[in-house]
Amino acid sequence: MGACSYRGCLSLVTATLVACPTARAGQATCSNPALPIGGLASSELMPGRLTLDLTTGFVPSRGKEVLATPQGSVLYDTRFLRVESQLSAEYVLRPWLAIAGSLPYRVDDINVRYLDPDTGLVIPQATSIHVRTETLHGFGDASLGIHLERDLDAFRLRARFGSSLPLGRIESDPYLLGSLGQEHEHVQFGTGTFIPHAGIEVQHTIGSQVMVAGWGLMHLSLYDNARRYRAGDRFSGGLSASSGFGRRSWTFGLAIEGHGETAEKWQGTTYRMEGNAGRFDVLAGGSVSWRPLHQLAMFADIKYAIHSWIAGTQLGYDVVANIGISVTFDRARRSSWRGLDHDVVGSAGSAPDLVPVPGQITVFDLWAAWCAPCRELDDRLAALARAHPEKLAVRKLDVIDPESAAWRRLLAPNHFGLPHLKVFGADGRLIFERTAPPAALVRALEELLR
Repeated sequence: MGACSYRGCLSLVTATLVACPTARAGQATCSNPALPIGGLASSELMPGRLTLDLTTGFVPSRGKEVLATPQGSVLYDTRFLRVESQLSAEYVLRPWLAIAGSLPYRVDDINVRYLDPDTGLVIPQATSIHVRTETLHGFGDASLGIHLERDLDAFRLRARFGSSLPLGRIESDPYLLGSLGQEHEHVQFGTGTFIPHAGIEVQHTIGSQVMVAGWGLMHLSLYDNARRYRAGDRFSGGLSASSGFGRRSWTFGLAIEGHGETAEKWQGTTYRMEGNAGRFDVLAGGSVSWRPLHQLAMFADIKYAIHSWIAGTQLGYDVVANIGISVTFDRARRSSWRGLDHDVVGSAGSAPDLVPVPGQITVFDLWAAWCAPCRELDDRLAALARAHPEKLAVRKLDVIDPESAAWRRLLAPNHFGLPHLKVFGADGRLIFERTAPPAALVRALEELLR
């Protein structure tokens, strides 16, 4: 059943990008804690489908650094928490093309204690032009792009291309202001530039139960903004595996990811001891998703930084967590079975003998109400049957869940899942049976009909 319940969940649990902006002098940054390819919950690109995602990411971090001040050396003990919520939308135009966009809202909570570096005691009434206790919030840079998808034999290929939209707040050069003794801000909510991105993901299902995937993503900062700031380039990649382990609506996953970022620049200069001077982080963790309805999915993941290489004085972090919800609306009219050779075999969950229709290619569609890809397959099968009404007979059996007699007899022995087709030729012989994504199953039928 893994092919059904996890479809799209992999992209869901990696969809939130929690990108901490450059921190203030003597603080650190956390620019790449979570990632990604920006995938949404669409398990298939069905024209007319609208998918809305709301995700929230949490990145706590902490750092210490001794800085020279007019009052002498001070140990800055900084605690930083970023909470970023992102609303994403995707609308499918063609079976291979969708448009997508997202808008993040960020809250940065910064708490600083000023300590004596020798005794560790709090320095009362200490202040700093560089770093202070404060809570910042606002919209970040939005993004807009396209999503392309294609099945190649047993592999699904997804690609995304687009650009950020400079909507987030930007700051003046903090190093120049600092050199003049003025209070300044390093935390930015935007870059002030359009930053193009490109990502690719390859998915493959093993034994109908486990989906494995590999992905890569890059953001390229090509020019300075109006205040002579240029963000660093970002490169990410990862591997993951997920499965429902035979459960009706749950999916569990494991992932390992790498995130790298080049140094930012102000006025063409990289400040090695302050701000983002480049970093690379490796994270590993797990995820869980629950789909109580085929239109609704909820998910959560948590990752731990197992290795970090950090240039300069940036904040490190240990744990990155995300939670979210996804809702899907199908706006296109569904294909109708009216007038076609279509029927139900057996009662729900029963295990009847599957008897093909003489003289026609007979497709037995094994499905369940909780299986979102099964609904997509139903639409595709109806359209195919309408194009070949004289050749195709479709029979459907609701297998309910892995505890039913139907599942135990027809799916479990060969470790099949959902969606699943069993196809007989006009002569009554079994041609093939397969668990696969809806598009792949229908493509196999089309080739057979040709």
